[in-house]
Amino acid sequence: MTKKRIVYLDILNIIAIISVIAMHCNGIVHGNINSRAWATSLIVECICYFAVPLFVMISGANLMKYREKYDTKTFFKKRFMKVLIPFLFWATFMFIWKICILKSLEIHNFKELLNAFFLNKEETTYYFVWSIVGIYLTMPLLSLLAKKENNKSLWFVVLLYFIFNAFIPNILSLVGITYNTSASVQFAGYVIFAILGYLLSEENISKKHKIIIIISAVLGLVYRYSTTFILSKNAGYVVKTTWGYTSWHTILLASAVFMIIKDINYNNLSDKLKGILAKIASCSYAIFLIHRIIMYYEKSILNINSASWLWRTIGVITTYLIALGITLLIKKIPVIKKVVS
Repeated sequence: MTKKRIVYLDILNIIAIISVIAMHCNGIVHGNINSRAWATSLIVECICYFAVPLFVMISGANLMKYREKYDTKTFFKKRFMKVLIPFLFWATFMFIWKICILKSLEIHNFKELLNAFFLNKEETTYYFVWSIVGIYLTMPLLSLLAKKENNKSLWFVVLLYFIFNAFIPNILSLVGITYNTSASVQFAGYVIFAILGYLLSEENISKKHKIIIIISAVLGLVYRYSTTFILSKNAGYVVKTTWGYTSWHTILLASAVFMIIKDINYNNLSDKLKGILAKIASCSYAIFLIHRIIMYYEKSILNINSASWLWRTIGVITTYLIALGITLLIKKIPVIKKVVS
């Protein structure tokens, strides 16, 4: 049975992966704060920071009701085929690439290899795969909550999480106070985003609440940018006190992006265009797995300066398009497509 695609989730998927690439092309945000490009790279970092939470929200929207379509055994089989097999292939590729070609990584025994694998030494951005695997392992429990009668309770949990996990600790950190996280909602990692994605996909938020969330998200952007800018300039290095994917400003930003894209009227889109969007969106995971390789060769072959304006803007587009093209080609190869994409 062919899976029915939801247009706004496909568009969110595409936006999220482009935002990931934009942050990586603006990676100088983690470096010299006195460089001319740092302030603009920080703008990109703040605006695109919703990307990782958004991916988890999409998973929540797609998967928390999986029991309506198949059993848990089938759920894990599908997730394993879709996520773990391509990850294992590209992680192996990255190890070989970095050890044998770049010679930027040394592995002396099997124990070191396993440690490197679990610590993402082959590619630091692969940490996200482990996070999403954790979400999948939690999904059988979360799926039991995916019922209309539970939504009010789930919203209440989201509110408590926002206050005690995301807002209070972040604000207190500005004045050097460490909040005791024992007095918080006991959700680790990105679970809250899976729940939030499910809720936002299932319910229609009132116009009043949407406006409040969007305005708050903009204020959160200003907050993160200004605190980072001021604290970093004073300290002489990048201060990430107010950063964090589970911080209040990130929750608001990801929620605002999700709602805005969801609320667009897609009725006038042709089936052909919807199909194209679905095909492009289906490439996002593979693009995530290979885009750092593409970035490396773009910069080395063309001798591109990471701080250049051209790389931090046009480089985002070229990296995405090259990765998309490679993925689409791979998907045309019968056996290999299941292994690498």
